[in-house]
Amino acid sequence: MIRKLIALVSLSLAASPASVLAQSQGQTSGTTGSKSTFSYSVQSTYGVTTSANSNPNFIVDNEAVLLLKQGSFVTNKFGDDSGNAKAVFTATPTGGGVDLQGITGKNLLLIDDGTMFRSSIRSVDPENYNPEYGGVASGSALATHTSTVVVEKSESTFSQSFATSF
Repeated sequence: MIRKLIALVSLSLAASPASVLAQSQGQTSGTTGSKSTFSYSVQSTYGVTTSANSNPNFIVDNEAVLLLKQGSFVTNKFGDDSGNAKAVFTATPTGGGVDLQGITGKNLLLIDDGTMFRSSIRSVDPENYNPEYGGVASGSALATHTSTVVVEKSESTFSQSFATSF
């Protein structure tokens, strides 16, 4: 009789995991999403610059003065006269590009009296001239205008999940 009881207990234990699996419960929840962002900026810069390339055998003197008259203006806008604008992005395995339409810039610079650009290069006195340095020098003074368009497009995705079981 004891052997029969042990056999019944063994059988009961062997069947127990299957009944536990049949009774377990679980819950899974999650969220996903994506975000696409487009931004652009336009910057126009006007100014002056001077540069010099010299050795100790030369003295370089540069001067740049840019004076603008009242009524000068710089404008940049996104959208043509009808308000239309578009940006078409292309992607390739090695990079990408963008075709922008409708970005305009209207700039009117009226140069006023007193504007001047000057560059002067002269050799040092003969007693201070060093033949080891040679005789090459350059200098410049000029007005500059730079327009820069920066376009950025980014895409991001996210996924969040949570699972419980008991």
